[in-house]
Amino acid sequence: MTRAAKKKDVTEQPAFPKGADMLTQFADLVATAGVASEAPALHADGVDEGRLNAVLSAELRLAHDRWGLGLLHLHHAAELRRAEAGLDIALLVDGAERARVSEGPQTVAATYAVMTAPGADGLSEWGVLEGGHRVTLRPGLGQIKVLVEDARDFETHWTQERGGLWTRTWRQGETLAVEVHRPASPTTALADAAWDVIASIKDRNFQRELMERSNSVGMLGALLGARHRGAGEALALLPEAHFAVSSAVLRVQGTEARSLDRWKAMLREGAEQLDDLQRAGTKRLASVLSGGLR
Repeated sequence: MTRAAKKKDVTEQPAFPKGADMLTQFADLVATAGVASEAPALHADGVDEGRLNAVLSAELRLAHDRWGLGLLHLHHAAELRRAEAGLDIALLVDGAERARVSEGPQTVAATYAVMTAPGADGLSEWGVLEGGHRVTLRPGLGQIKVLVEDARDFETHWTQERGGLWTRTWRQGETLAVEVHRPASPTTALADAAWDVIASIKDRNFQRELMERSNSVGMLGALLGARHRGAGEALALLPEAHFAVSSAVLRVQGTEARSLDRWKAMLREGAEQLDDLQRAGTKRLASVLSGGLR
């Protein structure tokens, strides 16, 4: 088994053993959003702290674009900290430290959770623009055409699309942005991945046993029940148990930011990106959950 596989196998070890490299922990955290962190390699190459902080912050902001927590109205940054135990990474919100990577993904997730404002449909009720008036889009393209081509800063309310998708659009300065959102909690993502793992088991008797057990404890419960007795506790230490992709955010500037055709293309590209990210997330989770079963 490879080193990476051992790290992810919940039957072998906790996700973040004592003394683990904080940059690797950060990389694992943002990987739940499909972000491949460059920070560990840059640190190994000896880049200066300012450059590393800039990379960490950019990767954290991209992760927030994809986690879909509805916290895009806040400024997110990550900075290195020197502690007695070694290197740590502080997670900042609007310049104030709110959590550290060493506290683990469950604590980080809980820190962000208290800032969210989900509505009845699981959509954030926070706007992106500070104090901005939000517009409810009417059917047709006339209204959005005026906004995209002529308006200054604006923001739309969520609009329901096909396939369980929701979208919203805003302009801030010279940047036009679109968010495509499909609600997906970590619990749902884990259950989907557990289904994929169980469906792929070649031992039909074992598969049938897990399917029957899932009727009472769910897919994930059935899968964990067939594992090491501490598998549930070990899984809770993984970032994947607390973060999942539910959004894709696209931004453009310049003449494209005033083009209705580009806006329509952004909606399509955002939906495709979100589909790809969620499929990849399910595949990654299935790999985590399948260790030790086959």
